[in-house]
Amino acid sequence: MGKQMKAAVLHRFGGPEEFRIEQVPVPEIAANEVLIKLKYSAVSTWDVYEREGGYAEMLGLEPSFPYILGSEGAGTVEATGKDVDQFKTGDSVYTASFLNANGGTYAEYAAVGAEYVSLIPKLLGMKEASAILGVGLTALRGLEDVLRLQRGETILIMGASGGVGHMAVQLAKLMGAEVIAVASGDDGVTLVQQLGIEKVVDGHSENAMQHIKSLAPEMVDAAFFTAGGKLVQDLLELVRSGGRIAYPNGVQLDVNTAADLKVSAYNGEPDGEIIARLSHYIESEGLTVHIAKEF
Repeated sequence: MGKQMKAAVLHRFGGPEEFRIEQVPVPEIAANEVLIKLKYSAVSTWDVYEREGGYAEMLGLEPSFPYILGSEGAGTVEATGKDVDQFKTGDSVYTASFLNANGGTYAEYAAVGAEYVSLIPKLLGMKEASAILGVGLTALRGLEDVLRLQRGETILIMGASGGVGHMAVQLAKLMGAEVIAVASGDDGVTLVQQLGIEKVVDGHSENAMQHIKSLAPEMVDAAFFTAGGKLVQDLLELVRSGGRIAYPNGVQLDVNTAADLKVSAYNGEPDGEIIARLSHYIESEGLTVHIAKEF
């Protein structure tokens, strides 16, 4: 019998009550994989959908139980496969990989393809490192790859105080764009202001739309929606003709507009190239992540 570890496992999909803390085998690593001894796992919004069986159904997967959730985390390298030479035992690393066949990060150890693993940038603590990749990559892919945001453009970011949103406002500002942010509640507005964004509106306030219009008298070049809702329909009117709109798949957005807009839904899945790009922003620009709660 191989080495055992503790993990939070599911024996069937469902609510949080389905979690069991159990002893399971430490995953074996293939030639191109890294075994990480995890210090932190992120608990992300998409984990709920996965826990309820949403991805298995949507993608037609045949899940095997016991099932371990968790698509991102941080820790130290415990072992490397024979084809992996960029990491050594003891390196501090963070990882993001989606629906990992070896099991997720809600465990003491995870075996992950080396392309989904990166050294933690100097400026980042391990706790923050565990939570920054999923939301950071989703925001970066939307802004750089989908919207192709340019310096000097104006962008409207809805859901700015959420996980992906608070990454997006920081990245858009670093890219040299003028950011107009719609956050949720007073605490959301404060969080976004603390990230250095001056034009922030509480989307739940009574005259939110008038306030946003006053901040965007010239119309905006692009919009990034990390949340749906009634306000979104009104916000679409603020995007100039020929403007671009992006939102991650999973956001409920009904864009039935006759206007000349380029609307793109996309997936924020990780790969080595975008993890390297995000690490560069963290390393050189001091990108930070807000952790709402610890378990």
